[in-house]
Amino acid sequence: MKLHSGRDKLASLYMTEGKTLRWYASCCNSPMFNTYANGKVPYVTTILANADPARRDALLGAPVGHVFAEQATGDASELELMPFSRLMRRFFGRMIRDLLAGDRRRSALFDPKTLEPIAEPIRLSPEQRNSLS
Repeated sequence: MKLHSGRDKLASLYMTEGKTLRWYASCCNSPMFNTYANGKVPYVTTILANADPARRDALLGAPVGHVFAEQATGDASELELMPFSRLMRRFFGRMIRDLLAGDRRRSALFDPKTLEPIAEPIRLSPEQRNSLS
């Protein structure tokens, strides 16, 4: 993944006590990506609903499936779902290849030397999380 502009508008937060970082545009609070907390695990999931449909497939490739459609705020009934077991098989295979090749250090969301996020994450309190529902 490469960032051509807007890096200064990225922010990150923890929605739970887990290790998943949620990335969003601080200018409009639009959710954008999910990653592991520190860049050691090389994955970025993209919130496709927030991507420009005219450019999305050219930039990201065609979606191979959708997960967590039950959490969608709109109608997700037409989306091709990916079983979680298939997602995990794809993830672990790619993760091992990326770790061996050093690709994890190429993420635009993490400092290549320290693997720390480029935007200091905040952690929402349970009260803050509850107020979002």
